[in-house]
Amino acid sequence: MVSGRILYMSLLSVGVVLGLDSKAHAYCSEPSAPSCASNYGTFDDQWEFGRCKREMESYRDDVERLFRCNGDEAEEAARKARDDNASALSDYNDAVEAFNRKAGGWVHPSR
Repeated sequence: MVSGRILYMSLLSVGVVLGLDSKAHAYCSEPSAPSCASNYGTFDDQWEFGRCKREMESYRDDVERLFRCNGDEAEEAARKARDDNASALSDYNDAVEAFNRKAGGWVHPSR
């Protein structure tokens, strides 16, 4: 009789890796740091400092959104991989059962 446990583990590993790799960045985009943070020199005045601070706060919010987006995409990819693997395992187990029923008690004539 053929066992599906090893096949299941292999499918799970491959499916999760492939699923995460192909979908994790489907629509999430990494924001760019504000140029004011890396420009040479100091701020010319309080207004310029305040503007750059607001840009940095907005950048922080954008990075946090990226983290949530990537997390959501990774969860969806993992769920899809689990579903696909479960379906493949079910198909495999059905085929093994059909094979075992068909084989029945057949023994090769040379034995």
